[in-house]
Amino acid sequence: MIKNILFTAVLIFVDRLSKVMAAKYLADGTVMTVIPYFLGLRYLENTGMAFSMLSGKTVFLAVITAAALIVMAYFLFVKNYGERFEHFCFILIFAGGVGNLIDRVFQGYVIDYFEFLFMDFAIFNVADVYVCVGVGLYAIYTFYTEFYKKENK
Repeated sequence: MIKNILFTAVLIFVDRLSKVMAAKYLADGTVMTVIPYFLGLRYLENTGMAFSMLSGKTVFLAVITAAALIVMAYFLFVKNYGERFEHFCFILIFAGGVGNLIDRVFQGYVIDYFEFLFMDFAIFNVADVYVCVGVGLYAIYTFYTEFYKKENK
C-alpha cells in the first residue's frame, strides 16, 4: 500500500510541476510546437471539464470530483480493492482527479496546455492523460479478463 501512495504522490507532483511550467512559460500567449503538425503547447484556463462542458460550474465540479475521489481512495488505499494491474489503473485515474481538483479548488480553473495540431480537439493536461489512460487500460483489462473467463468455461 505504501508503494501505491508513493506512486500516486509522484504522479500528482509531475502533474503539478507540468502545470506550473505551463503557467510560467505559456500564460503570456506563447504557443510552442513540440512535434510539427502533431502536438503543440498552448495555455488555457478551463473552468469546465472535458471539452469545456459545464464551464463556470467550478464548485459543482469540485464537489462531485472530491466525492468520487473519497470513494476511490477508500477502495484503493483502505480496502485494497482489485488486483495489481487494476491498482495501477485506479491510481492513474485517482492521481489525475486529484491533480485537476487541486487546480479547481485553489485557482478556480484547470490549467490545460497540450494541443493536437492535426485536428480541432480539446486542449488537455497531464492529469487528463492519467485519467484517459487509466480508464482505457482498465476497460481493455476488463474486456480481456471477461473474454478469457468465457473462453475457459
